[in-house]
Amino acid sequence: MSDGTIDDITLDFKLEKKCFPRIRELADGDELGHDDDFNEIISFINARLDCSDFRMVSILRTMYRWPDRLPKEVRRKARESILGFKYWMAEPGDDSMCYWSENHQILFAACEYLAGQLYPDEIFANDRRSGAEKRERGRTRVLRWLAQRFRFGFTEWHSNVYYEEDIPPLTILIDFAEDPEIVEKSKMILDLLLIDMGMHSWKGLFGATSGRCYEDQKFHPLKQDTLDIAEKVWGYGHRSEPDWQKISANFLLCEGYQIPPVIREIGRDQSEVIIRDSMGLNLSEIPDHFPDSRSIEETGMFLWAMEAFTNPQSISLTMKIFREWKLRSNRFLGDFAALDLPVLRIPGMYPMVSRILKPSTDGIAIQRSNSYTWKCPGAMLSTSQNYQPGSFGDQQHIWQATLSERLTVFTTHPAGPMFDDNARNFSPSYWVGNGIHPHGVQERNVHMSIYRLGGRRGYLEGTRRRYTHARFPGELFDEYDIQGRYAFGNLGGVYIALIGASELEPRPISRADASSPDGGAPAELIQHGMNQYWICEISASGAHGDFAAFMDDILTRPLEFNGRRLAYRGPDSSLELNYRGAFRIDGRVQDLEYLRLDSPYGRAERYPSKMDFHYQNHSLELDFENLKRSWT
Repeated sequence: MSDGTIDDITLDFKLEKKCFPRIRELADGDELGHDDDFNEIISFINARLDCSDFRMVSILRTMYRWPDRLPKEVRRKARESILGFKYWMAEPGDDSMCYWSENHQILFAACEYLAGQLYPDEIFANDRRSGAEKRERGRTRVLRWLAQRFRFGFTEWHSNVYYEEDIPPLTILIDFAEDPEIVEKSKMILDLLLIDMGMHSWKGLFGATSGRCYEDQKFHPLKQDTLDIAEKVWGYGHRSEPDWQKISANFLLCEGYQIPPVIREIGRDQSEVIIRDSMGLNLSEIPDHFPDSRSIEETGMFLWAMEAFTNPQSISLTMKIFREWKLRSNRFLGDFAALDLPVLRIPGMYPMVSRILKPSTDGIAIQRSNSYTWKCPGAMLSTSQNYQPGSFGDQQHIWQATLSERLTVFTTHPAGPMFDDNARNFSPSYWVGNGIHPHGVQERNVHMSIYRLGGRRGYLEGTRRRYTHARFPGELFDEYDIQGRYAFGNLGGVYIALIGASELEPRPISRADASSPDGGAPAELIQHGMNQYWICEISASGAHGDFAAFMDDILTRPLEFNGRRLAYRGPDSSLELNYRGAFRIDGRVQDLEYLRLDSPYGRAERYPSKMDFHYQNHSLELDFENLKRSWT
């Protein structure tokens, strides 16, 4: 691996080894000496492989904090790597790094700012700008990103994968930025990330509905990328020792950030609570907040942070960025070359082509989530209310029930691959995201979803499966039972019911989790049919008595479904969901367009400039524009 070529660097290294484990020893006062992990990271960055920005965060922390603890030759290599790196896709040079998603935008911006600040008088090799120029360009992008997150929330909502990538660049800005505005605003956004994690975690496990979530994190809460961060803040004891090769090592080593007590209290709260919030923007809302439809840096980069490339609202600007920034060689974007034709540049042509083709890549766009999370001492249930029903999906995780550090339950519509290459086929897949999104809603401890799998096939869409499935790991329950279209589980007196529109087909081993010790128990429940539903109800209060009484109660509940309307008698009220229509509770239509935050810990209107949090005699007040952050 010495030459840093693509062939030498494995996919596992790309995904897992984002920091060098001996960074902890450096922090404790040791010298680095020769370290293969550090050298591999430098080679990875020099090869400009995707996720190089993850590694650059740790290199910059090292060069700011402990340069004298590196051997002279290692320090030279690190300096050359920093001065030679490509910090933005508008710079010259061919590569296939992803720069544009929400987490990558702050990573590249923070790295450019701090690299320029570290070497203000040097000329950076890639774009021939001085360090002072790099610092100013990075500063503009950093401040824009911070302001958008405070105002709109996180596009990659509640992500137990990508919050781990958002947090480290904030920590290096907090620790090393010389600009006090950047430092204070970075602290505020870090506050919001941790509060979001605390509110939507159950006993330190961040398993809520999410804009981007992968198979491991859904199946195995102890594999959440944010777990080391959660352990540092809330200390539930899920892990005895941090993984120092993860990028979250930067949070563990951060010296300039103090965790406000209210954040610790929110994440330790074990009472029954409901949290509603609104994160991100819908494509239809973009013109209201970004009036210049041709602005690459403002409108374009917000759309690309949403990963909205092919949608009618974004494709014209996508092609403008593709041409002006010369992105043909980027393997994630190279297919756009087929659309780079003069005839399509006529105003209105690109959106028309998008509507005609209806590409399944439209579903990659992460639009606004109105999230509803209910949790109690025994379980947590979380849903993105009415999230784009019937549209194509990608990594969006619509709902999940969490019952323990090992046991989760959720449903998806399995999707086929959209591309021929593995690099772009992480999602949507058998368990990640959805081929077609359901219409999902929740009221307290009851979730309801309607799936309609018909409709016109989209360009690039794989074979559309005519079934949905549930993750239902029977071996992890104390007891379970499947009766036709009903499935039941009991874990320590917490009961869960899953109800389908047709008979459930148990499969003993999920194809995505074939190593699971199933012992003959189901891990997956299949439901066939074009129009179907799933209902999930949790009982954690002991109101039903024993497990048999719970099952008897569920089996006798009134339930109606005609393909578009689902009516169910919940434990406390009558629930009615109309596909792409109203959700009614006891006949009253529910408003599912939420505030920025509506919770026991704080309340904020959408697009706030200030946010306040209060719990257990502690408070945190954030006034973003006036740079006032105070807590008790």
